[in-house]
Amino acid sequence: MRINKYLLFLTIFMLCAPALSAQDTSDTVRRFGFSASIQSEHMDFLIPIWVDDRVVIAPSVSYRNIEGDTDDLSLVVAQRFFLSTPVNATPFLGFRLGTVIGIPEESEVDNTIDYIGGVGFGGEYFFKPKFSVGIELQGNLTISDKRSSRFDNPGNINFSTATALTASIYF
Repeated sequence: MRINKYLLFLTIFMLCAPALSAQDTSDTVRRFGFSASIQSEHMDFLIPIWVDDRVVIAPSVSYRNIEGDTDDLSLVVAQRFFLSTPVNATPFLGFRLGTVIGIPEESEVDNTIDYIGGVGFGGEYFFKPKFSVGIELQGNLTISDKRSSRFDNPGNINFSTATALTASIYF
């Protein structure tokens, strides 16, 4: 399937891109952290990992229980490329790739799996070297399972825009 080849390519790119950086990471203040990202009624928990002083890989997870329907488990890997070394306000470009797994409450119904990919542009403001808030403007592509009504377009591809607000603490 053509989409799976693109998803595989994007995954390999996101995992290999930090290796292309030639910067020394020995003096990096931030190593990893915890972030909360809010997007309308949706909230994600992220673990940003600083690969060097300009590249962050952030796996995220979210869980949503919809009583009487399905539970949603979202697993996403995001990558941010800061356009300068973060000092105060620093812009970034981002990519993300993941899946949303619908877990039905009735055991005789199969799970639905939707795929998510996207790009973003935003900024992060560091109050202190280890505490920040940020905003990201996103363009998202979703591929819905044929049995999924999550994006109101079962079995099809959707494009949408969104805005996410984040708060992070780094260690």
